[in-house]
Amino acid sequence: MTKDPRCLVIDTDIARSAGGLDAQEGRSKSCRDFLIAILEETDHKVVTTEAIRAEWHKHQSRFAKTWLVSMVARKKVCWVDAPSNEELRAKIVQAAASEKKRDAMLKDTHLIEAALSADKIVISMDEIVRHCFREVAQTIGVMKPIVWVNPCKSEETPLVWLLNGVPVEKGRQLGHQ
Repeated sequence: MTKDPRCLVIDTDIARSAGGLDAQEGRSKSCRDFLIAILEETDHKVVTTEAIRAEWHKHQSRFAKTWLVSMVARKKVCWVDAPSNEELRAKIVQAAASEKKRDAMLKDTHLIEAALSADKIVISMDEIVRHCFREVAQTIGVMKPIVWVNPCKSEETPLVWLLNGVPVEKGRQLGHQ
């Protein structure tokens, strides 16, 4: 078990994609294995906010629902109050390079807000929005230290990173160029 447990914001795309124990497809298996490792091999916790709970309730797979119940039972949930940060949202609108990028970021700003209220770690498969957040993080300093990890990108060695205690590595931060 990890010595310094962290609170991880897990995007709904992970909850939706996590397959059951028989799943063999890449994304389903990667998401499931990542969630199982959090539950069984670390002391890390999952962050939940009002916005995240609503999204998960609507989109989670059967496996993710069971996983979340197990996380709650093991007291591995960080209940965070992360209301909409209008100042951050206004900065995102101002810094966005296009309307399409702005809309993509605003749809997932609740992940950033939750991360800023917890341990500044987001787990998501959304590479498009990660790239958009990376662009604006250059002018929105508060976003620079947020770590963003995709459990489906083998080159990011997500399970190794997780089992090593989720170290803050510059290359994983939104502010890293």
